[in-house]
Amino acid sequence: MMVRLNEQEMALTDQAGKLRWQLARAAGVKDKVVDKDRDPFSIDVLGVRAEVAVAKLFDLDFSASTLGIDSGGDLFIPIKDDSFFCLQIKATFHPLGNLLFRHDCKFEFRTAVLVCQIEQNLYDVVGCIGINQIHARKKSVDKGKGYTGWQIDRQQLSPMPELWAYIQERRLS
Repeated sequence: MMVRLNEQEMALTDQAGKLRWQLARAAGVKDKVVDKDRDPFSIDVLGVRAEVAVAKLFDLDFSASTLGIDSGGDLFIPIKDDSFFCLQIKATFHPLGNLLFRHDCKFEFRTAVLVCQIEQNLYDVVGCIGINQIHARKKSVDKGKGYTGWQIDRQQLSPMPELWAYIQERRLS
């Protein structure tokens, strides 16, 4: 599902990505960037833009400038009675990219969502996968440049409308 960010969203995500990077470095959080050929700021900005794209898709109240260091979940979708559905948003610059996790990933979320950048302001929210399916389908890969990690091929992801239907079912149950 394609999501286009407007000029305001692009400017805010640029600021938020830079702020997140600076905050993490100031707090002594080790930079775990795999793609050493890219500017670390651009990687953080990509992540924030992917989060905004998914929030926009689900019409969530989400502020890209919320301060804090990643705690394992990126978006929290309200279900009912103060319960939430936790999403981990994974972004890639590659339009046909796959879902990747570091080998040391703690998997502290319920569902992962893959977002691929198509143009600077256009993002493809490819699909999602639940934590149980991640553990069943993940395969170890060597992507080069010193990166080995887990991969779930994009063809193994469920379409986003299935996640929306599941969330609505949980809200009504």
